[in-house]
Amino acid sequence: MTEKAKGITRIALVAAGALALIVFIVAVRPEDLSEHGRRTVIGVWHPWGGPMLESFRESASAFEATHPSIACRLLFVPNDLSNSQKFYTGVVGNCPPEVMFVDGPQVAEWAERGLLTDLTPLLEEAGVDLAKFESEFFRPCWRQCFYKGKICAITWCADPNFGLFWNKEAFRKALAAGEIREDLAKRIDLASGPATIADLDLWSDAISRYDGDRLVRIGIVPWGVYGRANSIFTWGWAFGGEFYDAEHHRITANDPRVVKALEWMCSYAKKHDIRRIAALASTFGSAEQNPFITGKQAIQVFHISGLDEARKYAPNLDYGMAPMPQPEGGEADSSWVGGWTMAIPTGVTDPVKRRAALEYILWACASPEGTRLEVRTINGFPGWKPSPFFTEAGKDARLRVFVEILRKCKHQRPVMPAQGFYMDQLDRAVDKAVRGELTPKEALDKATRETQAFLDRILSRSEACP
Repeated sequence: MTEKAKGITRIALVAAGALALIVFIVAVRPEDLSEHGRRTVIGVWHPWGGPMLESFRESASAFEATHPSIACRLLFVPNDLSNSQKFYTGVVGNCPPEVMFVDGPQVAEWAERGLLTDLTPLLEEAGVDLAKFESEFFRPCWRQCFYKGKICAITWCADPNFGLFWNKEAFRKALAAGEIREDLAKRIDLASGPATIADLDLWSDAISRYDGDRLVRIGIVPWGVYGRANSIFTWGWAFGGEFYDAEHHRITANDPRVVKALEWMCSYAKKHDIRRIAALASTFGSAEQNPFITGKQAIQVFHISGLDEARKYAPNLDYGMAPMPQPEGGEADSSWVGGWTMAIPTGVTDPVKRRAALEYILWACASPEGTRLEVRTINGFPGWKPSPFFTEAGKDARLRVFVEILRKCKHQRPVMPAQGFYMDQLDRAVDKAVRGELTPKEALDKATRETQAFLDRILSRSEACP
């Protein structure tokens, strides 16, 4: 080795040592180096900031009050589907937290990378009846946490995706102003809402309005369901399609029914001109200026958070809500689950801390008190069916709609270790299709090829939950 190469090697080793020291300093605090009043301290890395943080702190304090031998050290760590560098560094530097919040579709990817502990033996050691435990979770919630025969996480919250909302006030004003053709007006039942895709098209055509060549109001924007990838998942399942063959590890974004869903979505871009829709969307705001509240977009697909926005910013708004519509031959009451899970990272080897971490996870995810308190932190429902939250929610007519959506839910995003990449490819496919740069089939064929190649590379070199 040349002197220059030796010098570069020494620099690299020093840099690596410095990084390890930084990781140690960041991840380990003085209380972890003492008995901490004989309490076991567990690090809990979470993604909640702003107003949610205080609610989460209250929930952790409630746990500590009933579990005096355990203390939770909370740390806000931003996280997304494609990257969580601080977490990766913590695991590689052998300084992971005892508990990590993992977005549902991340579980398989992180498990495949060997970042998550298999909870199966820990649950068995704790005396948990695994068959009964599994049955207590909504099926899509359980499936997203179960990978290659191992329980790699436990669902903390479940997002029922989605509900269809329609602004009754906007429709009434349009009817009163004579802006809706009489033959269409007779087919609009504001009490029940559009039950099929054909109904949805009719309602959207009826309420959409132009001022000259300028679009000033629209019914629905099909690719506006919390991003283009989430949009194609939502409509693709409603049309009866599938996105992944788990048995054969095959990406199926170009399922003919998914293609049909994207063709339907693109029909709106052609009908109103994507440029006119984009011009209208540029006037949309948030809070009180949410286009659904102002009536600029009279039909919208909402997450449960849509209820909170309406209650906060337009408490007197009259609107309807119902499960998602489907086309003839599609999937009735189609919906899917999102939401966060909790896991124990690889590298947590202290048996006392592992037991404490599992105790906290079971309290937060599968206990009456923990699952009731979680709802105060985030706009989501528990994934644990026995939660008393559901009895309380049943008393609220609007929440009850989402409870029923969750109970009938059949899907979760594909459980496979290329989720972030897949969503990026789907996002691009929808974007290119609605802009007319590729046909729906061409766009989805490309997404299928690219994601399959990426997935094959991952599966050829990794193992899950070591």
